[in-house]
Amino acid sequence: MSNNDFEVKLEHEWLQEVLKEARKQFDQKRNFREKFKSDAIELQRELWEEVGSVSIANGLEQIVDFMQSINAMKIQKRNHEFTRKLEKKYERLLLSPYFARMDFVEKGEEKAEKCYIGISNLINDNFDFLVYDWRAPISSMFYDYEIGEAQFKCPEGFIEGKLTLKRQYKISNGKIEYMFDSNLKIDDEVLQDILSKSTDSKMKAIVTTIQREQNKVIRNEEYKNLIVQGPAGSGKTSVAMHRIAYLLYKHREKITPQNIVIFSPNDIFNEYISNVLPELGEDNMLQTTFKEYMHKALSNEFNKENYSEMMEYILASKSEEAYEIRKNNIKFKASIEFVDVLKLYVIFLEKANRNFIDITFRGNLIISSQDLEELFFKDYVKLPLKRRLQKIKERVLFLLKPYEEQRIVEVANELINSDSSLDKTEIKENSTAIVKNELKELYYEINRMTEFDLVNIYKRLFENLEIFLKDSNIEYDEKKIGEIKSYTLESLKVRRLNYEDQIPILYLKGALGELPKTSEIKYVIIDEAQDYSPLQYEIFYQLFNHANLTILGDLDQSINPFMNVGDYKNISHIFTEDSTCIINLTKSYRSTMEITKFSRRMLNKDIGAECVERSGNEPLLLGFSNEDAIKEKLLKDIKIYNEKNYKSIGIITKTAKEANDLYNFLKDKVNVRAIMKDDDEYVSDTLIIPAYLAKGLEFDVVLIYNAGEENYSSEEERLLLYTACTRALHVLCVYFSGNVTSLIKP
Repeated sequence: MSNNDFEVKLEHEWLQEVLKEARKQFDQKRNFREKFKSDAIELQRELWEEVGSVSIANGLEQIVDFMQSINAMKIQKRNHEFTRKLEKKYERLLLSPYFARMDFVEKGEEKAEKCYIGISNLINDNFDFLVYDWRAPISSMFYDYEIGEAQFKCPEGFIEGKLTLKRQYKISNGKIEYMFDSNLKIDDEVLQDILSKSTDSKMKAIVTTIQREQNKVIRNEEYKNLIVQGPAGSGKTSVAMHRIAYLLYKHREKITPQNIVIFSPNDIFNEYISNVLPELGEDNMLQTTFKEYMHKALSNEFNKENYSEMMEYILASKSEEAYEIRKNNIKFKASIEFVDVLKLYVIFLEKANRNFIDITFRGNLIISSQDLEELFFKDYVKLPLKRRLQKIKERVLFLLKPYEEQRIVEVANELINSDSSLDKTEIKENSTAIVKNELKELYYEINRMTEFDLVNIYKRLFENLEIFLKDSNIEYDEKKIGEIKSYTLESLKVRRLNYEDQIPILYLKGALGELPKTSEIKYVIIDEAQDYSPLQYEIFYQLFNHANLTILGDLDQSINPFMNVGDYKNISHIFTEDSTCIINLTKSYRSTMEITKFSRRMLNKDIGAECVERSGNEPLLLGFSNEDAIKEKLLKDIKIYNEKNYKSIGIITKTAKEANDLYNFLKDKVNVRAIMKDDDEYVSDTLIIPAYLAKGLEFDVVLIYNAGEENYSSEEERLLLYTACTRALHVLCVYFSGNVTSLIKP
């Protein structure tokens, strides 16, 4: 038997030993769960028979017994749930217990330790690690080092030594499909195998192919804030999900999934990533979108535009008369200058005189205007504005109450003397109503002085916009600002809140003390970071200034040309240098080399990022005389790609209107689904989707609908088209009518 055959035999024997232990532990957990289940049924039976119907009449002892039984049932439920999760872990181990091995000789030792690495730990009764969790400190060496000198950090400090072997496996259904030794870290053999596969309906875990630069992001805990910039397909979102899994593993005693929130670009993307953490054996963290959070926080009395509707307007309404004004409106409200104006306005509101007056009732001074000013500017000055006004109102009503009650008694006596036919209830009701009427004007004044109406506050800012621009020393175009001011006030008048108005109102809500506390959130993930404006980052800071933030984006995928971060320097005052680390991911893994090079030519610059050397067909540029001809060709091509067994086909349009027209043409001829809004349910298969909703997603085949010069006509749409093309893994076809857009360079 050759050395190689002997090594293969040893590996198969080791796998059987690991599977035997995993099976033993799986059976134990299943038995525990069955026992918990039968105990729970027995406890419920006893509770019914012995405690019976709970009633105060049966005495306190019965209620105590009942509560003890309920608590016991809660404990049983927790035990059952915990054991069920462990059972799932062993189910995964039985299918594929590990994916890698490294042999490590610790400094001062002679013998190498064989370290097998998998999704989770497997420890036998002698406390030997048969498999190390990929998140364990020792496992980091597999991702960070080649064969040779290596070290890892554990609670006791750094452990130094040498890696003498790195081996990778593919194990499916408890059998080794292949294995090979690698002098290079998780290099292209495994990566190629995984990347060449068809994509599924959900994002997958990448634990077997984590790269060194990705590992740095996953395990980085030196900085409070991480800004991760990386090109399309560099695995930013996957890295973020694995970072969450790592944090949950390392700080299991301190944090739970309920302490972590991810802000995704839309609900479609939330659905797309929902499988990653469960695959890694963790429960999902809190998932939301900025729009969802904002719409919950703002009142429902206004008609609120959502992000998709704004994008549709930007892309589909260029011929409308008010388009230029709306465009300037969005740009202004997404600018750093507007952040400065809002901050100045908040200071003004907190210091502005409220026109307090003396509060008197029937000749009695309840509280003087001077006392009210002292409460506002001195006693309550440390409170945010809303709370200050609330406290003043409470104080005035408290001081007024005895006079109100005394007056009700006086009026009641007058009624008794003047009308003996009234009973006690009628006298009370009538006297209260008379006094309330006498106090009506006084209540009006109290409400006026302590009013806190966010939309009115916002409206007053635009009524006096030029004053605040001058006070902020901002140079501005009078005509443009006049149009923006009129446009905003007109929108508010008809009770319409455009998307770009909701963000500043939310900021004011937070700055003036009306946002809820979020202290239970310890870690925040912000994905597609390039598409948030500086003002939105101010809001993130308001909400989560105590939390650790991981911000992931690609400035080259800014799909909204008028509302984006612009540059990370624009938020450097929020995320200061000493607490923030910017990490650049430099390699793209998603697309073939041909698709990557084709897409990058659109950027008009060298982005200096590498890509995995995976070859495929050149992207196709297919020209037609009109859109009807494009639709007919699309229909044929969808059938061809379906026959080739590609699992997902993304037909990416520019707008939802185009998506709807195309869907109506295709729906009766081929199996196809469409997503038109950001809260539609995500599905794999053949999917029609507007480009601005496709960010973050990926498809085996991407068919770009009508990239003609007339459709993609402006520089502002360059990054949108680039983002659409970079969704493709294996095949990219660009269809156009007339001439192809000049944004695409052959």
